[in-house]
Amino acid sequence: MRHLIATALPLMLAAPAFAQVGPNIDDLAKELSNPGAANATLNFKLEYRTFDGDLPGADDQDSLTATFQPVFPFILENGNNLIFRPAFSYVLDQPIASPTGFSDLSQFGDIPYDLLYSWNNNGWTFGAGLVGLIPTGSGISSDNWLLGPSALAVKTQDWGVWGFFPFHNEKVGGSGPDVSITSLQYFLFYGLGNGWQIGTGPTITYDWNADSDDAWTVPFGIQVAKTTAIGNQLIKLNAGIEKSVIAPDAFASDWKYTFTFSPVISNPFQPNPPSPPVDEVTRAAVLAPIR
Repeated sequence: MRHLIATALPLMLAAPAFAQVGPNIDDLAKELSNPGAANATLNFKLEYRTFDGDLPGADDQDSLTATFQPVFPFILENGNNLIFRPAFSYVLDQPIASPTGFSDLSQFGDIPYDLLYSWNNNGWTFGAGLVGLIPTGSGISSDNWLLGPSALAVKTQDWGVWGFFPFHNEKVGGSGPDVSITSLQYFLFYGLGNGWQIGTGPTITYDWNADSDDAWTVPFGIQVAKTTAIGNQLIKLNAGIEKSVIAPDAFASDWKYTFTFSPVISNPFQPNPPSPPVDEVTRAAVLAPIR
């Protein structure tokens, strides 16, 4: 599995050969790093995890998750955005702890989603919305319906983009154990030119139902991204690595390796937005040199 992730960087290094996409590719790269921007994408992610903990055999566990997350932005009459992001995943070899040791399950996971209303103000993008989780009833499902608030603050600057995305998930139904988890995704991406970026975007979580020693999960990581085009198809490639420096003692994710392939599309559910958004103008300028 690690060899699969190791192929990501050579693929990205080859990306400049796909097309010459013009000087505005860096503007589009910043747009694609902003969760509140009106960019429709189809995100295909591979995520390889290793685990650690005090349970016997914990450090021998690993898993591979394939996730498909479409992003559908709707441009409103006032020029602001309503963005819907569901995520559908299949997990290979998800470790399940029991008194006799670990077993593995390969099944579809629960479906997280977020619905965000965003607007721009003096170089900032702000947002407010809802996050939630739909249980699938599979063997690795939480068997819970979750719902909670979210917020967004993103600053776009000449050198790149940075921001914060706090959200909270609370159990509102289902047969699983109580859930009350607050999360904070912080992200910063620095533009290197020609569509390249380097940065970070981990998510810190706090479990209000756990003991104080096990409540925090704090990862650190680094990502390398490339926005380019294959023919007339704009894409973003992203490879990253994260390490959980603080995690629950018994059993938790340790290292995470990710590779994401994201074609940029037009929203099929809103073929004629009220007015041309900034990212559509940028996209047209980016594609112009390669047509």
